[in-house]
Amino acid sequence: MALLRVLKKGAAAAALSYKQLLVIWVVSLIMILFVSFPLRVMLNAVFGNSMAVMRLTDGFDAGLLGDVGKPFLYLISAASTGGLLLLLAGFLLYTFFAGGLFASYTTAWGGLKMTAFIRESARNFLPFLKVNLLILLIIAGYTLIVLGIPVAARMALAKGSMPEGGSMILFYSIWLLGLPLWLFVADASRRWIAATGSDKAFRAMGAGFRALKERFWVSYGTVLLILIINALFIFISFWYLACSIPEKGGLIFLFLIVTQIMFFIRLFMKAWRYASVCEAVR
Repeated sequence: MALLRVLKKGAAAAALSYKQLLVIWVVSLIMILFVSFPLRVMLNAVFGNSMAVMRLTDGFDAGLLGDVGKPFLYLISAASTGGLLLLLAGFLLYTFFAGGLFASYTTAWGGLKMTAFIRESARNFLPFLKVNLLILLIIAGYTLIVLGIPVAARMALAKGSMPEGGSMILFYSIWLLGLPLWLFVADASRRWIAATGSDKAFRAMGAGFRALKERFWVSYGTVLLILIINALFIFISFWYLACSIPEKGGLIFLFLIVTQIMFFIRLFMKAWRYASVCEAVR
C-alpha cells in the first residue's frame, strides 16, 4: 500500500507541474529544430528531387555512395556530429530543468511560479551536474563489473570469440535489476540538494544511499515500476512509429502531433519518477 500511495502522490505532483513540463517541451523542441533544419537543408542539397530519396525509403542503399559522392559522406558526418551535440545539449538541458522540478516537488506548497522554477533550476545546476556525473561513473563501474568482466572471461575461455546472447541473459538481467538502485540514489541525492540548498555533491550522495537503506523496498519498487511502465511505453511508441510513417501532407502533420504528445508523455514519466522519489524519501 505504501508503494501505491507513493506512486499516486508522485503522479499527482507531476501532473500539477504541467506548466514546467510545457516549458521543458518547448525548449527541447527548439533545440531539436536547431539540429534538424540544417540537416534537412543539407539533405535537399545533396539529393534534391532525384530518385535517391525513393531508394532510401526501401532501406539504405550502398550504391548511393557512388551516385552522390562526397556530399553524402559530408551529410553522414554532419548527422553524426549533430546527434552527439544533441545528446550533450539534452543532458545539460535536462540536468538544468531537473533542479527546478526537484525544488517544486520538495516545497511545502507543492509548486513553484515560473520565475522561481527557472531560478531554482539555475541554482541547482552545478550540484546536480556533479551528482549526475558521479552516478554515470558508478553505473559505468557497475556495468564493467556485471557485464564487462563476464564477457572478458567468456572470451578468454572461448579463445577470443564473443559469447552468445543466451549465455549472457543472467548478467543482463542482473544489470537491469540493479539499475533502479542507482537511479533512486541519484534522484534522492538531487532531492536532498533541492531541500537543503547545499551544493555538496558527495554529502548529497551519502544522503541518497541512506534514503535507499531506510526504505529499501518502497524506494526500489517505486523506480522499478516506473521504469517498467516507461519501457512498455517506449516499445509501443517505436512500434507505432515504425508502422505509421505517413506519405501525405495532412497525415504528416498528424504524425508530428502524435510524436510530440508521446514526447510530452515521456517528460511526464520522468517527472513522475522525480516526484515519486521525493514522496518516498519524505
